[in-house]
Order: sequence, then structure tokens, then C-alpha cells
Amino acid sequence: ETEDCDEIIESEFFDTRQQFLNLCQGNHYQFDELRRAKHTSMMSLYHIHNPDVPKFTVACSHCGTDINAGFCFNSEKDADFHLCQDCYQSSHKLYIKKAPFRRTNVGGDSQGHLTEEQRRERQRSIQLHMQLLQHASGCRNNRCPSANCNKMKNLLKHGASCSIRVQGGCAICRRIWALLQIHARQCRRENCVVPKCRQLKEQFRALIQQQAQMDERRRVAMNAAYRR
Repeated sequence: ETEDCDEIIESEFFDTRQQFLNLCQGNHYQFDELRRAKHTSMMSLYHIHNPDVPKFTVACSHCGTDINAGFCFNSEKDADFHLCQDCYQSSHKLYIKKAPFRRTNVGGDSQGHLTEEQRRERQRSIQLHMQLLQHASGCRNNRCPSANCNKMKNLLKHGASCSIRVQGGCAICRRIWALLQIHARQCRRENCVVPKCRQLKEQFRALIQQQAQMDERRRVAMNAAYRR
């Protein structure tokens, strides 16, 4: 049996055909010509190996330049309205009707270009968080000897009681939700004690089933077209 010594790299944009299609449509990636297919394949590998780099580039609604670094200020009233850092500082008062704005980090050199050692360390950190999440979800010892068990329990408690949640922009909830999603993709237990694990698994299965049905309808339509 062949053993693959390379580490497993996960990316949500390559879980289903539809997610990969969204990535290609949002960045105008195409396979209709050889040069475009080469570029798309290169960018796909780039996104896999650089998960912290933004997958979609937005343009500033004021000056028109692409926002590739620094901070992006997104209007909470208009999802298609964005301001770069310079334009927000100088001209955001002109767009009072678009306020409030939510600031997001577009990414910098420290995250966009990780070394191989940093990637391995990042993967190791994720796996340690997964082990801690599994332990804290089933631990009932108030004096657990694990140094980080209570911290993870507090995070889970916050996620269950927070009124702002991910939709409202809570950074802690966003972090917890990311950990739960990573866990659910890796988990193979039938009776997992991690919160939301079963629910997320069912959502992932529903996405895969929906994608399979879409592929089947596409095959049927193509076969019908060829028979004409």
C-alpha cells in the first residue's frame, strides 16, 4: 500500500463542485483555453497552500483600486460598497447613508506568505485545538489538570449564550464556529460530544447530496442534448 507522506491540506472552496465554481466565477478563472487552464490550476494551488490570502479581491467604491492589503471597510447596509483604508480616512463622511462600516483585515505580508515551517506549525496548532475541543466538550471535571481545558469550556459557553453571534460580528463566536467546522469535517464518530457536530455533519452531507443531484441533472441534460 502506498503511503502519502505529505500533510493533508483542507480548503472549504474545494469541498464541493459548487464552492469551486463560486471561486472560479468570482475571480474569472476559466478552463476554456490552455493558457487559462494553466493560470486557473496555478491559482488553485496558490489558494490551497496560502489559506490566509483573500480568495476574492474587491475594488474600492470611491477610487476604484483593488484592495489587496491593509484594511477594507465594508458597508453593512450595502454589501457591494467597499472603501479602502485611505479613502475611508479621507472620504467616509461623504457616504453617511452607507454607514456603519465594518473593518476587515485584507491580509498582509505576515499572513500572505507563510514559510513551510510556519505552515506546519499552523497545522500542528489546529490539530492541538481539535484535541482540546474534543477533550473540553466531554470533560466534567471542574478541576481538570489540563491547562487550557477551562479556557475552551469558557469559549464553548460563550458560543452557546452570546446574543451577537457570528452574524452580528462577534470575533469570539467566529473563532469558535471555525473550530467547530474544522472538527465536523474531520470527525468520524457517530455519537460525538462536541457541540453542533451532528448538525454540521448533516449540513455537509446535504451540500454533497445537493451537488450530486446537480451533477446528475447536468449529465442528463448533456446526454439529452447529444441525442438530438
